[in-house]
Amino acid sequence: MDLHTLATTVARHPIALWLLGMTAGALLGSGALWALKTLRHRPSPVRHLLHAASATTVMLLSMAAAACALLAGGALMAELAEDWQHTGTRSRVDEGIAQQLRLHADMAALRWFGALTHLGDTAVLTTLTLAVTAALWWRRHRLLAVGWLVAMAGNGLLTKILKDVFARVRPEHVHGAAQADGFSFPSGHSSASMVAYAMLAYLAVRLLPRAWQLPAVCCAGALIFTTGWSRVVLHVHYVSDVLAGWVLGGTWMVCTVLIMDSMARWRGAPAALARQ
Repeated sequence: MDLHTLATTVARHPIALWLLGMTAGALLGSGALWALKTLRHRPSPVRHLLHAASATTVMLLSMAAAACALLAGGALMAELAEDWQHTGTRSRVDEGIAQQLRLHADMAALRWFGALTHLGDTAVLTTLTLAVTAALWWRRHRLLAVGWLVAMAGNGLLTKILKDVFARVRPEHVHGAAQADGFSFPSGHSSASMVAYAMLAYLAVRLLPRAWQLPAVCCAGALIFTTGWSRVVLHVHYVSDVLAGWVLGGTWMVCTVLIMDSMARWRGAPAALARQ
């Protein structure tokens, strides 16, 4: 499939591709949950060494792993931005899809995705952040409350800094179904929804009964894709903006969880994360 055909397909079938993407997101979430549970219950030399290591050693190793994750995420984001930085022009994929969306996007679909995109709005996620923080604190899950707050606030700060660093101009959007200001790369809606819904899935796995865990993880994957895809369909972001947002949010969320888990062990209680 050539670029023109791909771009035209995206522009003319946004609902169908959204449904496929949500399914893929749910499957990825369920796969991650299966892998996590499999690794947790399967003996391995690494787990044996971590169990025997001191809490301080585990924390240092977690910090090193988080640093590696940040470097890997940064490298992926740099790759996504490379065409723009080196040539000063839009990538062919980005511009091709954006141009076809301007030509073929249906107003009914634009209004639909204009409603869905609020899943990543600052006001919505700020309200969610405060509500979840308060609920966790009230239930005495203090470490989880702090970790959740750091994940959300830290991602917001990183996104703002990176937008100013890359200073990429948004695609043209004059349809009126959505408005967006500021720089484009990375997508703030995509990164924030990745952190918020992935962290909620993590909290569900830690705190909820087993029967609720798979639905929560699948729902998180679907919501993450929905938010990012809505930004592309509304052509307020390029595809690479959304991909970079997912990379940023996913990397920051993984780093937060690594440090949070090591903090629980450092505090001297193997099950502290589940209780505090």
